[in-house]
Amino acid sequence: MENRQLKLQLKPRAIFFIYRASHQISSKIPLTWAPAIATIFGAISYAVSAKKRRIVRANLRPVFSDGAFHERVVFMAFISYAKFWFETFKLGSMSKENVREMGRQENLDLFYDAIKDGRGVIAVAPHLGNWDFGAAWIDESRAISNAVVEALDPPELFEWFVKFRSKFGLNAIAHDDNPMPKLIDAIRRNEAVALVADRALGSATVEVEFFSRRVALPLGPAFLALRTNAPLLPMACFMEPKGGHVLRVLPEIHIGDRKGLKEDAARITQEIARAFEVLIRIAPEQWHAFSPIFPEVFDENDPSHHGR
Repeated sequence: MENRQLKLQLKPRAIFFIYRASHQISSKIPLTWAPAIATIFGAISYAVSAKKRRIVRANLRPVFSDGAFHERVVFMAFISYAKFWFETFKLGSMSKENVREMGRQENLDLFYDAIKDGRGVIAVAPHLGNWDFGAAWIDESRAISNAVVEALDPPELFEWFVKFRSKFGLNAIAHDDNPMPKLIDAIRRNEAVALVADRALGSATVEVEFFSRRVALPLGPAFLALRTNAPLLPMACFMEPKGGHVLRVLPEIHIGDRKGLKEDAARITQEIARAFEVLIRIAPEQWHAFSPIFPEVFDENDPSHHGR
């Protein structure tokens, strides 16, 4: 029992040192090596992580409604996720100019125009592509950005990520720190708020249709839009095959006629789910859904999933 408790205490510290070492090592490696490094580490992770394979498979299969799903998509998701981490660690040693040289944008004027009009903006995204590069892309002289992030253990790891992201003008707000009042204040200061919202982390959720399945998604973005009247803009930053990134912004999700808080929030969350479907179908292998999204299609105790 004592050995088990010791391991549980040491694990967060080990993770912190691994993250910090990975950042230091990646800063010495050219970004052009990203595809090769991602292929090696992604392939290893795919080979040894049977449970993660089952989760990713269950999450990606519904994306292909025409039956075109293939196991290669699961394999490529692991490669993409490894590339995401290498690029994110590498990001710490890059400047804003480096980031912008590596990418392009589509419809980002919708984002800046909302700030120019004094409305604030809510950028809502799935775990797709490289959202850290997307955040780093934003010009802080035109828009101050805030993001809700999951608290990490140990606290030193969370503080490291906060410092890491603040370099690019992103203010991090811990998810477990009652973020809603802080987000409302940010919108009222005419700032941007970024929310990753394809996975329910709290109790405020609603069931919506997502890739023809019923799934619980967070109500936070809808509640925030209803409280502030700030525009909801679905966004994603995709990693391109030959390097670089493209930051895509979809048209605003309008609040529409109001009928009641719960009903309005449920309707808006359904619209967010539809926008996420559009973004995810652009590059399904870049949807980094390594936790169960569709519980009715993933059963950890189902023997038919084991060993696959």
